[in-house]
Amino acid sequence: MNILYAFAGAMVAEVTSADIPRLLQVLNNAGIPLGKTRQTGDLTVELTVSRRDYPRLEALCRKRGEKLRLQRRIGLYWQGKALLHRPVLLSGLALLLALACFIPTRVLFVKVEGNVQVPEKWILEQAERCGIGFWASRREVRSEKMKNALLEAIPQLQWAGVNTQGCVATISVRERSAAEQAEKPNGVGSVVASRDGIIQEITVLRGNGLCKVGQAVKAGEVLISGYTDCGISIQATRAEGEVFAQTHRTLQAVTPDSYALREESTCQHMRISLRIGKKRIFFTNNSGFIDGSCDKMYTEYICTLPGGFQLPLALIVERWECAAVLETPAEETEMAQTLQAFSQAYLAEQMVAGEILQQTEVVEGGRLYGEYACREMIGRVQSEEIIQSNGEND
Repeated sequence: MNILYAFAGAMVAEVTSADIPRLLQVLNNAGIPLGKTRQTGDLTVELTVSRRDYPRLEALCRKRGEKLRLQRRIGLYWQGKALLHRPVLLSGLALLLALACFIPTRVLFVKVEGNVQVPEKWILEQAERCGIGFWASRREVRSEKMKNALLEAIPQLQWAGVNTQGCVATISVRERSAAEQAEKPNGVGSVVASRDGIIQEITVLRGNGLCKVGQAVKAGEVLISGYTDCGISIQATRAEGEVFAQTHRTLQAVTPDSYALREESTCQHMRISLRIGKKRIFFTNNSGFIDGSCDKMYTEYICTLPGGFQLPLALIVERWECAAVLETPAEETEMAQTLQAFSQAYLAEQMVAGEILQQTEVVEGGRLYGEYACREMIGRVQSEEIIQSNGEND
């Protein structure tokens, strides 16, 4: 089947004729192009013609007294025409195509990462109020407006960012320390540098920017001032913004050269109980082991209904295992992997937001020394005294 037949549509017919060669010659003289021709018997031949030439073939066979029988229709034309007689399927395909184009632009699932003290459920509730929820636009959830609204709704957060991948929106947060939470969020403040670095990106949301990209700054230097000179007066506000810079960090870490290894269990005991509300029903006796002399594992199986609803009914299984502990020297490869994993986790915890660009680590024995080139946010809000318009302090 050629391209013309594939798109315009063709018809396969069987012709019964006493003189098949003469029939083919008559069709050729009549200007009817034939596609695939296959003789199926002594008096029958199967012909493939385009749908536009089929009426001419039918009229010619009728004139010659030959029997013509349609076998099948082929090509996209006939398949598309058949879909017109199935409106439900056609509507479903159109709806599926529209959803395939529209759904990737929306958020279907939201998850939170980086939170420790602030409950995930609370962050999701506040995010939904700020517009970061089911069916929200992927472009809108990544806007500075929604991110700032989330930070205002949850004062315990120091930084928040929203990244989207497919239909999943990930809210990455950084919580404030206890000292930062104790500070009052109101009043005049400036954004100062927490570390030495070279400015790579600056976003001023409120205040007067005093630095630019490519500038080297020192720790404590004011990056975004809360004071703006308006000529006859000075406007005081609480500066807001994000300043990312390339920084340099060093790290030294030590790990023990041996660890305790448990041998096979020498004795075991299991106790099963049923918890109904706040009451527990024990089916077996206690282990009799002294606390600290063995390992205890506690497993609780809560009765859950379809939909995630939990009943105040749970089966509790407690296991005690006793085993000897031997001190085993650690391998150098294992110590190196432990130290490298610790360095990555520690640096990620120290940075409010950022990443490690380049690292050089030297591991000798159980000691690691590393130097890291990082890209991190160094801007920190620092409260200041309000300056009167005449230039004197309060």
